[in-house]
Parts: sequence; structure tokens; C-alpha cells
Amino acid sequence: MGRTGVAKSKKTILILDQDDDIAKIISLEAESLGFEVRVFKDPICFIEHIPTCAPSHLAIDLIMPSLDGLALLKNLIQIDCKSSIILTSGIGTATLHDAQLTAIKHKLNVRGILDRPFNHLILKNMLSDLTSVDLFADLTTALRGQKFVVDHDTLQEALHKNEFILYYQPQVNLLSGEIIGLEGLMRWHHPQSGIKLPEVFIPIAEETGLIDQLTEIAIAQGFNFIKKLNSMLSLSLNISARSIKDNHLVQVLNKYCQQFDIAPQRVVLELTETTTMKDPEKAQDILNHLRTKGFRLSIDDFGTGYSSMAQLAQLPFSELKIDKSFVTTMEHSPKSIKVIASTINLAESLGMATIAEGIENSIAAIGLRELGCHFGQGYYFARPMDQQATVQWLKSWGAP
Repeated sequence: MGRTGVAKSKKTILILDQDDDIAKIISLEAESLGFEVRVFKDPICFIEHIPTCAPSHLAIDLIMPSLDGLALLKNLIQIDCKSSIILTSGIGTATLHDAQLTAIKHKLNVRGILDRPFNHLILKNMLSDLTSVDLFADLTTALRGQKFVVDHDTLQEALHKNEFILYYQPQVNLLSGEIIGLEGLMRWHHPQSGIKLPEVFIPIAEETGLIDQLTEIAIAQGFNFIKKLNSMLSLSLNISARSIKDNHLVQVLNKYCQQFDIAPQRVVLELTETTTMKDPEKAQDILNHLRTKGFRLSIDDFGTGYSSMAQLAQLPFSELKIDKSFVTTMEHSPKSIKVIASTINLAESLGMATIAEGIENSIAAIGLRELGCHFGQGYYFARPMDQQATVQWLKSWGAP
């Protein structure tokens, strides 16, 4: 009986929303995934049922007439709520993010933000918990004050134990909705400290000379995965400036293209703006070599470094990636919109495609499309996922 009760609690969602249509949408999606669903309009009654129901998920509208959203979150903190929380509201995205940050600081498990109108696949991803690995997992760990030491020895041991795994974030044609590719993003599955994001270990890998090993792991895992998928899908990989120093990268890429029968045209190498700064002539030789082999090159985080039109014109980039710092602020910042628009115009004049990262809601997706951006990625479409979750997502999206 005890085991049955626990299993049941893992498939329960409590919904707090005064809008019957919104509550119905969430209910139907949750029921299709096997959830037991309970809907509330009264925040007090909703809170009272949490300890007895022990739900796995909560879907909460932050705008309730009888109780302020932040006051509701404080009530959840007081009862030590462990449920995965989906925040919904028609209020501005910035306000939602403030509420999310407040919740995380108090150790609530915020699954994500669901903007209205809903995208059914994004809602499904949040309910399915296809991956619990995202920025907020590491933020929560940091806020709890847990120490995590990264040095040459710990990285070397992790490499030896195969603890590094590539996750994938879909890239979407903003006009047609078609999936055009995946970006591979490295994760460190640490046996004691959990999953770590690249900013935790990549700088140390670069300093200690282990970055080439990590890059080769990413190439091998990524190529092995996409060979099983639609042959039209591309794979984007981040390449460190430290790897643009000799022909080793070219040799590794050629090796795995042959091993997994991957056409170089399916591979997009993302490089930051500072990649060519130290030795521009050497970098240009290597990048030209990669382009002649058929690999595509993307300049990453554009607008945050030192690129100029002259540099872009001289180097063989085929794609320009708009940094998420502009995308996430465009809804409230006319300056960000101007930067994005000028970037798209620049890329167009140079015959380059544009892709935006950090798309978190439909407003950004539509705005970027209207500005002429070709492709996009971000939490609005999907979070970075492991291989199994990626395959499930592609099927749900209808990708061939």
C-alpha cells in the first residue's frame, strides 16, 4: 500500500487558476501524460491540499484576486514545498522571472515559466520533466552554498570515467517552425555533486590543456547521435579559441566524419568573437581550411566582443549568432531591438544566415521573425536534453 501511495503522488498535479480555459488546457495535457489532476480557484484551499496530496507538480497563476503571487510563494516556502512548480501568468515576462528568482533563492523547485498563449509542446516538456538539467539547477546549488572544486586532476579523472555527456537543444526555422538542427552542449555528470554546466569546467579545461579532449568527446558523441537522425539536421558545436591553433581540430573532425559517415556540411562550428584575436593569420588559415572541407562556421555571441565588419568580411563565417543577452531583453529594451536589427542587416549584407539564442517566449520568437532573423533556439522551444529526451521531443514536434 505504501508503495502504491508514493507512485500515485509522483503523478499528481494541482492547478491554481481562475481561468477555466487555461486550467482545462493544462489539465488535458497533464491527463494525457498520466497525471491525476486537481483544479483550484481558491489559493488558500490550494495551499491546504499540498501537504495531503504531496503532488509532483504545481501549476500556479501568479495573478489571483484574493492573494498576491509573491505571498503565495512565501506560503509554499513555509510548508517546505518540494513539488516541481510551473509559473503561469499574463503579466510581463520580467515580473515572472523576478518571481522565479525569488522562488529559487528560497529553494523552491521552479520547473519553468509558461507564457500565454501556451505552446502545448513546451507545456508537455515541463510536465514530463524530460530533463531537470538547466541553469536553475546550478543556481540552486550555488545558493545553497555547496562548494565544488574543479582543477586539472578532477577533470582528468572525470574524462577517464566518461562523466562528460553531450546534451542537445533544437534549432528552429522561425518562419516555418521546421527543425533545422541541434546544438550540442556539454554537461558534466559528477557522481557526488550532480550535473555541472560548461561555465563551471570549460575555463579550467582551457587553462589546463584538457579542452581538446573535451572537444573530441563532443564531436564523437554528437556525430554518433546525429547519424541516427534525419540526414538534413545539422549539429552545432562550440569550439574553444584554444583549439584554433593547429590542424589537430581539422584532423579530429575528418576522422569522425569518416567514422560515422557524416557530411561536413551538417556540422556547424561555433566560435566566439575573440577566437581570432591572438593570432589572426593562423586562425584565418585554419578557418579557411575548415570551410574548404565543407564545415560551416558560426560566429557566436555576436555583439558582446570586438567584431567589426572588416573582420566578418575577411573570415569565412557562414552564420551569425545573436547573443541571448539581447534576445532576452528585447521585449523591454528598444536598444536591444536596434542592436538585433542592425546585426541582422549586417549579416544579410554579407550573405550570412542569422540564428538567435535565448528565446524564452512567443513575443521574442515573433519579434525576431519580424526583424528577419532566420533561425532560433531557447527554452520557448526546448531546454537542452539528453539523447533519449531529444528523440522524444523530435517525435512530438513532428520532425521527420
